[in-house]
Order: sequence, then C-alpha cells, then structure tokens
Amino acid sequence: MNTTARTSNAARPERPRVIALWTTAAAMTALILAQAGGLFDSNARADMASATGGISMMTTRSGNLEPLFVVDDRTETLYVYKVEQDKCVLWDKRSLPELFTHARARYLGTP
Repeated sequence: MNTTARTSNAARPERPRVIALWTTAAAMTALILAQAGGLFDSNARADMASATGGISMMTTRSGNLEPLFVVDDRTETLYVYKVEQDKCVLWDKRSLPELFTHARARYLGTP
C-alpha cells in the first residue's frame, strides 16, 4: 500500500510542470501567429532616402504633407522642407548639436 501512495505522490509534481509547458507552448504559438499575421507591425517608413557628399535626404508621409528632411553633415544642420503650391519651401532649420542637447536636457528633467 505504501508503494501505491509513493507512485501517486511522485506523479503529482509533474502535472504542474506539464500544464506550465503546455501553457507556454500555447502562448508562444499565439505570439508566432500574431507576428506572422502582422499584428505587431509598426514600420517606420521612409518613402525615399539618399545620401551623398555629406548630405542625407529623406522623405516620408505625414498626414497630407510629404516633408523632405535634409541633414548637412558639414554644418551639422537639419533642414525640413515642405511643398506649397508646387514649390519646395524651407519649413524649419535646426542645429543638430543644439537639438540633441535640448532633447538630452528634457530627458534628464531640466528645461
């Protein structure tokens, strides 16, 4: 009678492990299917990008606009252009070192 009790007690610790294994397998399968189905897609899109001679350019769609971002490596400047009435107009111009310094200060909590 003692041998029967030992056998049934030895089988009990395996049951939670088996349940945990099946639960993990089901969760992994669900994540794989979700990823394959494109559920987690959040692509950053650059419609067109080009770099030559210290100048990098990229366009992307932003609502109704399609701004052109230009980075000049020599002057470390970011230029943002937008199209208005079939003309490319300078929308904004920023110094990259100042931009990154400001972003770092905001991240650290100083204005």
